[in-house]
This record gives sequence, C-alpha cells and structure tokens, in this order.
Amino acid sequence: MVDPAPSNKWLYRLLFLALVILIVFARLIPLQTTPASWAMPDLLICICFAWVLRRPDYLPILLIAAVMLVTDMLFMRPPGLMAALVVLGAEFLRARAHLMRELPFSLEWGMVAGVITGVMIANRLILIMVMSPRPPLGLSMFQLFVTLAAYPVVVMFSRYALGIRKIAPGEVDALGHRL
Repeated sequence: MVDPAPSNKWLYRLLFLALVILIVFARLIPLQTTPASWAMPDLLICICFAWVLRRPDYLPILLIAAVMLVTDMLFMRPPGLMAALVVLGAEFLRARAHLMRELPFSLEWGMVAGVITGVMIANRLILIMVMSPRPPLGLSMFQLFVTLAAYPVVVMFSRYALGIRKIAPGEVDALGHRL
C-alpha cells in the first residue's frame, strides 16, 4: 500500500510548479505593445513565502532555488541574484515557521512584509553597486506595495482553494514525527 504522506508532498510540489508555469506564462505573454507604466505583484515570492510558512515540507530549498533561477533567466534579470535573495528570505521564514503557527495573520503579514521589503531593497542595492540597469525607483516601490497587498490574497487562495493550512501545534506526520 502506498503511504499518502509522501505522495501528498509530491502532489503539492507539482502543483507549485504548475502555478509557477502559469504565472511565468502570464508575465511573458505579450498583452500590449507599449511598456507598462505599472508593475504587477511578484506572485512567485508571495507563493513561496506563504507556502514556506504554512507547510515548509512542501517546498524544499532546491525547488525554490531552481524555480527562481529559471525565472531570473526568463525575466532577463541578473541570473541568481533574485534567486539567492528569495532563498535567503525563505530560509529566514522557514526557521521561524514554528513560531508563526500560533500568531495571528497580521503579525505573519508584518513579518513577510519585512522580508519582502528586505529582498527588494537588497536587490536594488546590489544592482546599484554593480552598476546594472534597474527599473525606476517609483516603479519598484509600486511593485513592492502591490506585492505586499497581494500576499493576503495568495494566502487565502492557498488556504481555501488549494487546502494549504498552517501546521497545528503538536501535529504529527504519518510516521509519528512532529511537524
């Protein structure tokens, strides 16, 4: 008989990859011929951070790193920069996931907002240090604000549409190990 716990993890990992493909496709499809004057939220960061705080076992670090590295190349960003920053942010949140289980959503949102802001500021500072082209500051600030505003929507979608909930204190897996 097949143990449902490992197959459930792989199912959610495949679901994550499907969501990433859908988001990348939506960002790369040419919907208009002129440059946009506004920026879309970075839903990949929101999904990574929401899932890492709810179910850290669904997103291993290598999956996050591979996905973000591929999106760096597809979105023509400096390869590995945003991937490294998101991996650092995700591991920072993963280390505090057990503390966030009992806290209300507003404190979780504040913690994630701080990490997303740190990732975006570090990305901008590193691009400035290496004298790489970067978007205007106003556009970057707008993207930061819409990303922070999109986080609760991503959490609600993950919880109610996909069934990804926070691990309850004392919850155990199929083998009896604490989660």
